[in-house]
Amino acid sequence: MPDLIQVSKDKTFALTNRFFSYVFRVSPEGILEHLHYGGPLSDPLNVSVHHIRTQREVASTFQGGKFFSLSDTPQEFPSFGTSDYRFPALHGRNSDGNTVFSLHYKRHKISKTKKPLKDLPSTRGGNCETLVVTLEDPLHKLDVELHYTIYQDFGVLVRSAKFKNKSDTEIQLQHAFSTALDLPPAEYEILHFHGTWSREFNEERIEVPKGRFVVDSARGTSSAAHSPFVAIMQKGASEAVGRVYATTLVYSGNFSINVEKGEFEDVRILAGINPFNFHWRLKPGKKFCTPEALHVFTEDGLRGMSHIWHDFIREKISPPQFKYKPRPTYLNTWEAAYFDVNEDKVLALADKAKHVGVDMLVLDDGWFEGRKDDTSSLGDWVADKERFPNGIPWLASKVKAKGLKFGIWFEPEMVNPRSMLFEKHPDWILHVPGRKPSLGRNQLTLDLSREEVTDYIFEKVDAILSCGDIDYVKWDMNRNMTEVGSAGLARNRQREVSHRYMIGLYRLLKKLTAKYPDVLFENCASGGNRFDLGMLSFMPQTWTSDMCDPVGRLDIVNGASYLFPLDVTAAYVGPSPNHQNGRVSSIQTRFMAGVFCAARGMSLNEQDLADNHEELKELMAFAKRTAPDMVGGRFDRLIKSDNEVCWQYTTRDQKTVYVAYFHILAAPNLPFRRARLVGLDGGAEYVLQEDKAKYQGDSLMNNGLPLPYVTTGHVKENVRYMAKGDFSSYLFEFTKK
Repeated sequence: MPDLIQVSKDKTFALTNRFFSYVFRVSPEGILEHLHYGGPLSDPLNVSVHHIRTQREVASTFQGGKFFSLSDTPQEFPSFGTSDYRFPALHGRNSDGNTVFSLHYKRHKISKTKKPLKDLPSTRGGNCETLVVTLEDPLHKLDVELHYTIYQDFGVLVRSAKFKNKSDTEIQLQHAFSTALDLPPAEYEILHFHGTWSREFNEERIEVPKGRFVVDSARGTSSAAHSPFVAIMQKGASEAVGRVYATTLVYSGNFSINVEKGEFEDVRILAGINPFNFHWRLKPGKKFCTPEALHVFTEDGLRGMSHIWHDFIREKISPPQFKYKPRPTYLNTWEAAYFDVNEDKVLALADKAKHVGVDMLVLDDGWFEGRKDDTSSLGDWVADKERFPNGIPWLASKVKAKGLKFGIWFEPEMVNPRSMLFEKHPDWILHVPGRKPSLGRNQLTLDLSREEVTDYIFEKVDAILSCGDIDYVKWDMNRNMTEVGSAGLARNRQREVSHRYMIGLYRLLKKLTAKYPDVLFENCASGGNRFDLGMLSFMPQTWTSDMCDPVGRLDIVNGASYLFPLDVTAAYVGPSPNHQNGRVSSIQTRFMAGVFCAARGMSLNEQDLADNHEELKELMAFAKRTAPDMVGGRFDRLIKSDNEVCWQYTTRDQKTVYVAYFHILAAPNLPFRRARLVGLDGGAEYVLQEDKAKYQGDSLMNNGLPLPYVTTGHVKENVRYMAKGDFSSYLFEFTKK
């Protein structure tokens, strides 16, 4: 492997692979000055310094240096108080009681590997190099290690920071960002995702404004309101062309991504733990590690960006034992029974699941002691004696004897006030003295910053999984944090609780997934309220959204696809009329909205199962047949408008190409449309499976695929039509000859 990191004698650092070069230097003043992040350079150590030192009227010069102000200097890890007035990566209180730190180069080292972070999930190493640059504030004896990892085969730069207090007095951290990236002046746009429950991943694209644009969460989760992702794009960048700088985090808690356009039009990106309500007391001799931040650069537009993310997440984040592993089809008990589940109903549903041809039955909420609605029993993870007198292990063995896999739902991080656990340990919840706790879905949040709490949760979940017949766990979390405080921490450490909660959660998940590496864990938080790379480090798939209406889900799947590969997503056919918006739609279109997810199933009542048995059987057979295809492939967004969506999915071996087309509202006299496919072999022939029609690859890419026509009258035999009316869908399947 060629050297990915080079260092010159004058301390210029260059990280280069075939995707990008990232270059910075130690300035004459000892500041880390950023020089280049973009396309790969043939001689990166000799890149020009594009920051011009000149006299700025009324600008403060750095520590008396002539013509050198940090207010317009691109930096690797800026602090506040020494002539830079932009938002800093480091801000805190030192032993003198002020907030001025000045970080200077101290040393560096390069390794041919990558170490995992302590207490936090991190990307895996392999064919990579890591540069660690240590900065110091010699006055207050604070060291800051900046970690940079570059991979030979991936266009992702991994960054994190580690703070070390080498003094004999406490330092208080208030901003401890993972990364800072200063981009030169240009016309940029921002792409980010906003939303709420059942409306996650709504994409918004705006010009980078002057001032500071922030997406963040103070909810205790990465949140559905603002996904921890931002892309800064060349103005006018499209799916196919344009420079894109994208940033995300390997973290599941309170985060902040700041985009600031300074007075001289430079753009600063900061990403890491949200400084709001964060305050870490760094005692003498102690260290604090930030979560990892990931950067992607491409000149191939948003499609090129997505391909880089998808490949990297599959290879370096998602649990490796599930890579390219087909996911089982399933029937979930929720819409069939809600809380009214018992042994007989579950076994009867298992028979229906077997008859309709799915691989697994999933027992959802309602199985544990006293759980008849959402007001009680969370925390008491023991099977209800009346409804499940033989226990869950017995039930799992009976379901598996029918030739099915067995899965089960937990919501381990929560507790109901009406529960045996809360009665016994009322201090185990997040709370503050003298305040009545707020409720979310009749729930309180357990204090996972306390090890005795995570030990209790492990014990209860382990007691179920240890039977050996559990194949799948749906790990749910249905409320955001309020009254964030801990009885287990001192008064002056209460603003550490949110981050310590995440450390506790990760410790719990690491312990469980290490003991049960073959159990398929699915991350869920009221749908996409904690859909992030931190959770995906332990759980190979996520319930993308509670929105199961196909039209409502199209935007969600499209938005999530910018970052996440379909390998990590799950969807099922839900009831109609839809429970979230009341829309009526066909079984076909409900299935199609999740056709490119890795995990596909259904959650329907018994009447729906009976009325649509043959169609469901056919769709589940298709899902089972194509399950190996839906992991490891390439997803492309072809068309996205208010009324049309078209996606392409190409399998990992490039032998099969699927095209899904959705038409939302019908109208008369519509134009004929084509979709230009991408990434095909231009010289190869592709056979459409439904009628064995043959298409040349270059024709599909350049001339396009004629899309089905929506009309009330079918008048020509050689025209491909979609179902009449609203909410129509169509799936093409091509095989490469």
